[in-house]
Amino acid sequence: MTSTAASTSSLQFSSLLGSTIESIVHELLYSRSIYPTESFVLHRHLGVRCHANRVPQVCDYVSNFLRTAIPSVMAGIADGLDLVILEELTNGSGRRGVGERNGSIKVVERFVFRFQIDTVVGSAMDEEARLSRSVLKSSTTDIEDLRQCALGRDTELAIEARSSMERSMRECLLRVLALRRRRRGGGEKAENMSFKLCLHVASSAQQDTCPELMRALHRGEWLMPEESSCLFSDLRKGLLRPIKDVHLPKCGLQMQLGMEVDPNH
Repeated sequence: MTSTAASTSSLQFSSLLGSTIESIVHELLYSRSIYPTESFVLHRHLGVRCHANRVPQVCDYVSNFLRTAIPSVMAGIADGLDLVILEELTNGSGRRGVGERNGSIKVVERFVFRFQIDTVVGSAMDEEARLSRSVLKSSTTDIEDLRQCALGRDTELAIEARSSMERSMRECLLRVLALRRRRRGGGEKAENMSFKLCLHVASSAQQDTCPELMRALHRGEWLMPEESSCLFSDLRKGLLRPIKDVHLPKCGLQMQLGMEVDPNH
C-alpha cells in the first residue's frame, strides 16, 4: 500500500473508532441514568439510533478526552480506556448533617475498552497489497499498468477493511443499546451521580511518539487519579462481563468492550 493510502486509511479508522466510542459513552451515560433523560437527544451513528447528551460541558469533556486518547491508542501508546460511573456519598441517618455530601466517592460501575494495535494500523493490508504487486511484477513489464493495478488493489483493500470495521463498530453500539438500564440503588440520588474517563498508557510505551498526548501532558490537563476513584470499595477490579470483542486483522485492531461490576455484589 502506498504511504499516502496507508496514512489516509489510518486517519479513517481513527475517526471511525473515535466517533463510535463517543457514541457509546453518551449512550452509557443515558442508560446508567447519570443525567436527566430530557438532557439527551436522539441521533444516528452508522445507521443506529442512539442518545447523545446535549449539555455543552459534558460534550466537551468527552470529545476533548477522545481527541487525545484515540491517537494514543492508534499509536500503540495507550492500551485501554475506562468509563467509571461514580456516586458521591452523603452522611447517613443518625448523623449531624444528614444527606450532606461528605467528599467520599464510590465506584458504581466501570466500562472498559481494551485494545491491541498492530505497529502500523493496516499492516495486514500492506502485506496483502505487497504480495499482489509482486505477482504483477512477474507477469508484466509495463510500469504504469503495474502502478494502476496496485492503486486499484489498495483501494479495494481499504474499502473492504473500512466496511468490516464499520460493521464491527455498529455491532458494538447495538450491544450497548441492548444493555439493561441500570436501576438506582437504595439511597442513591441523581445529583450525586457522576462519571469520568481514564486512559491507560502501556508501561513500555514511548509517549513522545504521539504528539496529541504530549501536547495534553505539557498543558497539564491530565491527572493521575486515586485508586479509590477508579476501583471498587476494596480497591479491586470488578467482575468482568464481556459486551463485545472485535478482531479486525485487516485493520490491525483488536478491541474488547466489557462491563465491570462490584465483586461484592
